[in-house]
Amino acid sequence: MFPKKAHYDLVIVGGGLSGLAAAVSAGENHLDTLIIEKGRTLGGDGNYVEGAMGVDSYLQKQEGIEIDPTQLLQDELNYSHYEANAPHLKKFINQSGAIIDWLHDLGVDFVKVGPQGKSWPTIHTFTGGGMAAIATLLAKVNEFGIEIVTSISAQKILQHNGHVSGLMIKNEATGQMRELAADDVILATGGYIDNPELVKKRTPLNSRLLSVSDGKSTGDGMQLAWQAGAEHYQMGAIQYGGGAIFDKTRPPFMHMASQLAAAATQEAILWVNERGDRFVNEDVNDNMCHAGSSILTQARIFSILDQAAVDHLTNVGLYKELGNSPVSPEKLDNLTAEIERDLKNNEKYLTKANSIAELADKLNLPNLESTIERYNEVASQGKDSDFGKAADYLTPLKKGPYYAVELGVGMACALGGIRVDNDNEVLNSYGYPLEGLYAVGNDAAGMLVGDTYAVTLPGSTAGYAAFSGRNAVLSICKGKR
Repeated sequence: MFPKKAHYDLVIVGGGLSGLAAAVSAGENHLDTLIIEKGRTLGGDGNYVEGAMGVDSYLQKQEGIEIDPTQLLQDELNYSHYEANAPHLKKFINQSGAIIDWLHDLGVDFVKVGPQGKSWPTIHTFTGGGMAAIATLLAKVNEFGIEIVTSISAQKILQHNGHVSGLMIKNEATGQMRELAADDVILATGGYIDNPELVKKRTPLNSRLLSVSDGKSTGDGMQLAWQAGAEHYQMGAIQYGGGAIFDKTRPPFMHMASQLAAAATQEAILWVNERGDRFVNEDVNDNMCHAGSSILTQARIFSILDQAAVDHLTNVGLYKELGNSPVSPEKLDNLTAEIERDLKNNEKYLTKANSIAELADKLNLPNLESTIERYNEVASQGKDSDFGKAADYLTPLKKGPYYAVELGVGMACALGGIRVDNDNEVLNSYGYPLEGLYAVGNDAAGMLVGDTYAVTLPGSTAGYAAFSGRNAVLSICKGKR
């Protein structure tokens, strides 16, 4: 169904976390607002986020967590090799705590705040996950009476005398087109993780990449902006989720809660490549984006476990916390059952053998036996002189049967493609705004990163979605032009 009216103060393209944050802010400021969503459901990938980044929030104050924002800025600029835009990152950091407080005042509940792996203690974990936060924002949008239309996509940005004048929109159910007038337009389409061609431009090593997304983040915002004259800005970063079960038969999100996946990736036992050679310190998964990059240096990857490791993780406890999750269980009590189920179902990603030699033969890993012999040697010495893994995680592999889990790389989101100013207004190649056009969330988040997502600043994607959506609307309301 097309929108009820022909003209709005503000049209928001995309009904995910950043779009809903913008809509709530627009409602607070009495803007006549429309959200158009090309899919049939709202929330986008915001339904799956764990928490939002903030500095100097109410919750951090309660917990006595103090962070020097200047030091944080400097560390993140160093992490990005200064490809992040310093003024924009600074504004985000400085206002992030207030954004957490704003969300809390709206009714979004947070269960805790702290680090995620080896990171700054900035992730405010949503009670009930991202889906609960989305539901709270959507309720506020409805309370303000903001119009939402689904199955409607933006096809072209319309301009008049150097200012955005509206959109050409399409009814995805009927194929019909309409012109829609608007004083301002916000692009909140979620980045480009579901567009294989754009992902390929970011990294040629894409055959083992698995998109863990809602399927709608196809780069619409960046392509609309480029068509309107925006600068072809850097593609930013893909947020790798570290290793992931390489399953060609079902969507990657179906393995998100898998304990086998957690054991094979985050428990730091042994990773080998297509020849059976060890190639990295398995502790790399403390930074999931670095882990993803390391996996992509090899043609195939297998995580090797023995029965002793499986028994320990199932019945005793973890070797190390699941650092890529804000909540780590005490043990993987369903691991044995998952392995038995997957073997019974002949899942291609899992291989079992009674001996290392048999496992090597089944998977054509000629160097596996010598690799495990060497790995057990450094484990017995308590010092990884090959790759430097911490002594506490040098877990030997000596008790059969043995298991190999093939790994790919999960991708949660892709950031970048559009350059914006500190008001989130889209810029052309001269550095001047396309007046009336704004980009938020993952469409603009390439401003914050270099070639790697800032996993050292956990919650930054969701935090930036809320910040940028609100920032764009407040900029519009200031009448800054």
